[in-house]
Amino acid sequence: MKKFCWVIAFNISFFYCSFAQTGNPQKADSAKKVVVANSNDNLLEVSPEKYVVSANAALNEKNLDEAKEDIDRAMAAPEISGKPKTLYVKAQIYVSLQTLDKYKWANPYREAAQALFKLIDIKAHYEKETVDISLMNCAFFYFNDGVRAYNDRKFAEAIDYLGNVLKICGLENGKRFKESPAAKQLDTVVANATSTLANSYYFSGNYNEAVPLLIKAKNNPITRSASVYEFLSYAYNKQNDTKNELTLLQEGRAAFPQDVLLRNDELNYYIKAGRQDEIMKKLEETAAIDTNDADIQFNMATASLTMARPKNGAIPADAAEYIAKAEKAFQRALRIAPENPGYNYNFGALYFNLGFEVNTQMNKIGGTSKEEQKKYDALKAQRDSLLFKATPYFEKACRIFSINEAGLKGEDMISYKDALIALSQVYELQNKMDKAQDMKKKHDSLQ
Repeated sequence: MKKFCWVIAFNISFFYCSFAQTGNPQKADSAKKVVVANSNDNLLEVSPEKYVVSANAALNEKNLDEAKEDIDRAMAAPEISGKPKTLYVKAQIYVSLQTLDKYKWANPYREAAQALFKLIDIKAHYEKETVDISLMNCAFFYFNDGVRAYNDRKFAEAIDYLGNVLKICGLENGKRFKESPAAKQLDTVVANATSTLANSYYFSGNYNEAVPLLIKAKNNPITRSASVYEFLSYAYNKQNDTKNELTLLQEGRAAFPQDVLLRNDELNYYIKAGRQDEIMKKLEETAAIDTNDADIQFNMATASLTMARPKNGAIPADAAEYIAKAEKAFQRALRIAPENPGYNYNFGALYFNLGFEVNTQMNKIGGTSKEEQKKYDALKAQRDSLLFKATPYFEKACRIFSINEAGLKGEDMISYKDALIALSQVYELQNKMDKAQDMKKKHDSLQ
């Protein structure tokens, strides 16, 4: 899984506006009464529309508690709850409630947003200027809640909140707010909401939803980054879309040539595809740019060894050239990071394995003729020379591994054990039996 990217929330710029008062104050006051008497002295309920009028009046007087109480009564009446004026007033009140500590914990802006969505469905441009300001405020609130949810790894919540950001900003094919002074700010919100929504789908494992959003984030200068390419390449990989994966990696490497993760992703792609020639080419290109990266040199060494000794197939005619490349790459890696136990172990293993190959040739000589003896002696000298070269690297690897012996696990523990066994065999061939026994005992003592 790729690294998690944290996102910064926006400082919300709340757009205040004054609201047009509906009805006169006297009528608004009378509308607050629950019942009135008719000419026959029968009690009748107050018309629900009057609660909308009184709620709007209370809002204009900044009496938000009373405004909320009245608009909630109005919304409880089915015959007017879906009317434009009712939805409009509710939205203005509930957006305003979001500014009060008493109410903000309940996120009243979300009810405001839903009221605005319904209003637009009924009458798209009803009180458009004021509605647009409320919609933009809701977009900012949703965005910041989405960022918080994402950073807390609550991806389902983040998807919901950020989806509403895009729903608001995408109204009328994204053109509803084009004349607004805040249009540019909204462009930034949309870009970052898209990117964070893509990441939320990505970390949820929903790559089908993540990919098109990641493509948008990649193509937007506001959000284009190496991490977007990294996530997208991984998503393509999980979808087994190797064609787009390679194209994307090549594009990402061109845009961010210094990014280590993209570089490694590209190398891993070629390794998985078995394209060793491309691996060497990319490694050499990278090594020429970053001359102080020990990992690059180590990767060049191991890639060269793979070319020299392929797991499946005969040893190539130019194997010696690849072995020489591997030696030089190991040497460069150790000049940069001399205390890396893995580098030391693998460099020792190069010489040890070559020595083992020579030893196998020695064992195939079954005769005792002078010519065969001469050949045997020459091979023995070659083997011993290779094992002599391997020894100091194995010894150093064991010394470094032993410092943190209790904490070793995985590949490090395997390498430590293998280095101890290799040293015990080398010491036996060198007739250093005490050292050979020490290595065996140390190996056997490891869990």
